[in-house]
Amino acid sequence: MKIRGIRHRLTAVLTAGLLTVSAAVFPGRTSADGGDVLTALVGLFGAAGMYSGYLSAMLDAGNNALYQEQTLYYDRKENGISKNPFDKELVDSIMTRLVTRGEYAMDIRSLPFRWQVNAGREFNAACFPTDHVTVNEGLIRGVNRNVDELAAVLGHEMTHGLKLHAAYTYARAAAQSFGINFISMATGAVRPDVAGVLADYSVAKNVILPVEYEADEGGFYLASSAGFNPGGGAAAMARMWYLAEHPADFDRSYGADAYDHPDTDKREARLAQLMTDYSAGHVTVRDRKEILIDGEPLLTATYSTTLYDDTPEQAYLIAGGLARAFHDFDTLEEWNFRPGENGRIEYLSEAREYEPLKAAVMTNHAAQRLRDLVTAAYAKEPVSGARKTLRAAEAKRQAEREARQAKARDASDSLVERLYHNADWYNDVYRPEMALIEVERALSCDRHAPKLAGLYAVRGRAQALQGDFAAAMADCDKAVELDGKDPFVYLNRAEVYRAQGQPEAALADIRRATEAKDDTLAAWKMAGDIEDELGDKTAALEDYRRYVKLAPEATDIGDEYLKELSPKVWEKVEKARQEAEEETIKAVKKKMAEKEKEKSSADTGKTAEKDKDESAGAEEIT
Repeated sequence: MKIRGIRHRLTAVLTAGLLTVSAAVFPGRTSADGGDVLTALVGLFGAAGMYSGYLSAMLDAGNNALYQEQTLYYDRKENGISKNPFDKELVDSIMTRLVTRGEYAMDIRSLPFRWQVNAGREFNAACFPTDHVTVNEGLIRGVNRNVDELAAVLGHEMTHGLKLHAAYTYARAAAQSFGINFISMATGAVRPDVAGVLADYSVAKNVILPVEYEADEGGFYLASSAGFNPGGGAAAMARMWYLAEHPADFDRSYGADAYDHPDTDKREARLAQLMTDYSAGHVTVRDRKEILIDGEPLLTATYSTTLYDDTPEQAYLIAGGLARAFHDFDTLEEWNFRPGENGRIEYLSEAREYEPLKAAVMTNHAAQRLRDLVTAAYAKEPVSGARKTLRAAEAKRQAEREARQAKARDASDSLVERLYHNADWYNDVYRPEMALIEVERALSCDRHAPKLAGLYAVRGRAQALQGDFAAAMADCDKAVELDGKDPFVYLNRAEVYRAQGQPEAALADIRRATEAKDDTLAAWKMAGDIEDELGDKTAALEDYRRYVKLAPEATDIGDEYLKELSPKVWEKVEKARQEAEEETIKAVKKKMAEKEKEKSSADTGKTAEKDKDESAGAEEIT
């Protein structure tokens, strides 16, 4: 897709001769001096320097759990959220399988994947810089909810995240058009306007062809390694190509905007070749319909639906079943050709990825032909070396994954610390399963020792959120043992005590936290919250007083406390509430007026129709 027109305002900070930027966006704003600043910076650093600065900012923002959470929010706000539970269940099952069973290596600057189905009508999906994958309803409809085609597309989007393509895409968009604004964020504060650009769907889809090729290849191996049909990628491209050529055949309730994807036919051919390679070179598709084994025809695919001609898709899915078997089985015996009922020949298992193959073979009465061709294919392998070539290619990919994993383990102190903070933030938004992923990644790093106590504490809290209190207490106790001077290890254990209904034990740990560091903001807030729950208003007021002293603009305490401790802040909060209520009332009144107007218009129409009918009846009588 093309980048939406976003006017620019650029604020930059020069530090030690470097351009330091971050990804805050202000759509629709301009700056009188923006051009002068931009000209000066380009002259000083050149386009490459600008791009480098933008890229650094995007990589940093993309490795931030809170930005990921906000990206989900902005995605829902801008694209809507699907109300179809079946679509959500389908995507959840595919993504979970890709994430847990697929073979891949995460960059240390990547976040664990999250995903959702949006209400978009276009044939599209995207991966944002925060590793949030969004899937349009239109895409799910476009591939007729085919599991293997969806898996290939979702694996493609995951590869964009794994290879950090989105960060490079956004940085390139900024350097080329300056449509995205960046400001210094030396404080590390999280800003909602940053999340706005991270969720800019049009920029996320503005990928160049080499990047699409790389994502296609990564998605192919990711989906295939997770057990999906290796023909799914080529089939999805065939479907996309068909929609481009026959937009009228697309479900008219959805848009047919599938055509921003570059060179679909070339990508289809590349994915078909990957499938052939995956089969040890045995399986090919000729003319997008004829399935061959070592150049010998097995059968010709036909369309499976009367809605449109899906012959190429069927051909790739049939061939994909063959490719799966040739890849997985080193010997002919593993195909398990065997006598079946009524003289039929049975083979392979009842796994879902073989279904298109088995259906086509049965329709074409080609079981004997299949056995003969497969038998001949394995007989040729010792001479051709096809299987040796296949396993060598796999060993090379495995070595590349291990090299990336080793690089991740060698992460810098700052990146390990980011993993720790991400885990802590995931706990804050009640995503303990994500927190545990980040903790384990940090513990696998060579430089985790400085954060070891904190990692135990965060893992303990995550386990408590999952209800495993025994493991939670063991980890929290270990954290205190490792570093009794860190206030946050006590605060995490206090949360675990609190979750178990032990407020007094929680308060005791909070006091230990304030003794370790008396300006620990969260400690005074948590103490006040617990005392308020216990009904000790006096104690709560005093602890909230310390909290408000450290955070004068805080609004996250009860009204009775806020009114006494921060009257001006309370007045602002009250004013904002009143304004929000007034806006809500206005919106309700406007909606009621619109409905009344529609009703009145409909009644008027009915009256006019009635008068017309009565007049016609009178004329007939006359």
